[in-house]
Amino acid sequence: MSLKNDFKAFSVNNDANVVLQEKYEANPSLQTGFPPNTISIDLLNKVLRQSSIISSVIADFIATQSGSDTLDDGDIVKLTTQLDKALEQKITTKVPSASLTQKGVVQLTSVVGDSDALAVTQKLAQELVNSLNGNINGRVPNSRKVNGKVLSSDINLSAGDVGSYDKSESDGKYQLRGNYQPAGNYAPAGQSYTKAESDSRYDRNRNTALKATNGWWKCGDTGMIYQWGQTPSTLSEESRNYDFPIAFPSTCVIGVAAPNYNSTERGSLSAYFSINSNTSFRLTLDQASNDQPAGVFWFAIGW
Repeated sequence: MSLKNDFKAFSVNNDANVVLQEKYEANPSLQTGFPPNTISIDLLNKVLRQSSIISSVIADFIATQSGSDTLDDGDIVKLTTQLDKALEQKITTKVPSASLTQKGVVQLTSVVGDSDALAVTQKLAQELVNSLNGNINGRVPNSRKVNGKVLSSDINLSAGDVGSYDKSESDGKYQLRGNYQPAGNYAPAGQSYTKAESDSRYDRNRNTALKATNGWWKCGDTGMIYQWGQTPSTLSEESRNYDFPIAFPSTCVIGVAAPNYNSTERGSLSAYFSINSNTSFRLTLDQASNDQPAGVFWFAIGW
C-alpha cells in the first residue's frame, strides 16, 4: 500500500525561480527577516523551497517508518505520536540483538544457564565466584598424604623421602667447585670437546652489526651501540628529522654531523646533530657562506 504524504517540496525544478545560493547566503534578510513590502519573488521562493524540502523529507520518514499517512490536517499531537513511532521503529530495525557473531543489545540475567544471548549481572557473577572459592577451599581433605605424610600441617621432606642424596653423600661423590686437576692431567683423547666444539655448544655474547651506508654496531658484552649514516638527499639551509637504523634500547648520549662538502665550491658549510629520542634525531645544514645544497654525514653513540 502506498502511503500518503501531504507535505510537498516547493519550487524544486531545475529552472525554478529561486535566488542563487551564494546570493541567498549574502542577503541581509537571512539575519534580519524581510522588510515590509520589499520581498523579491525569487528570494521568497528560495525560503519556501528550503523549509518545504526539509518538511517533506521528515514527513516521508514519518510515513515510511510509522506505516501511516502523514496528513496536513493541523493535528500536531498526531504528528508527534507518528514521529515517536517512526523513531522507535528505526532504532528497532537498526540495532540488532547481540550474539557471538555481531554487536547489539544485550539482555541481563540473574540465572545460570546455557544461553549465548544473555549476560550475567554483577551480583550473579559475584555469587559464582564465592561458590567457586568455597568449593576450592574444601577440595583437599587433610586425610590425604604426600609420601606417607598426612596433610594436617606443613610437610618437611628429606632427601630420603624423595630418593635423592643428602649433603654429605653428595660431597663424597662430586668434585667441589674450584677443585681442578693439576696441570698436565688431561682427559684421554676423544673424551673432551675441542674449542670449536665448545664454542658451538655454549651461549656467548657476540657482537652484531649491520654493514650498510646507514648501519650500526652493537657490543655483545656491554650493550654499547654505534650508529652511522648519511642523508638520502641534500639539504639547503634547513633542518630535517630522521630515524636511527635501530632504536637505542635505553638512550642516545651523543651525536655528531658533518656536511658532505664539495671542496671545489667556495664558502663554508656546517652541520649540526640534535637528539630527538631513542628512535630519531634532527640534522641541520648551515650555509654560512655557501649556497650549494649538500648531504650530511652523521654518527651517534648510545646503549
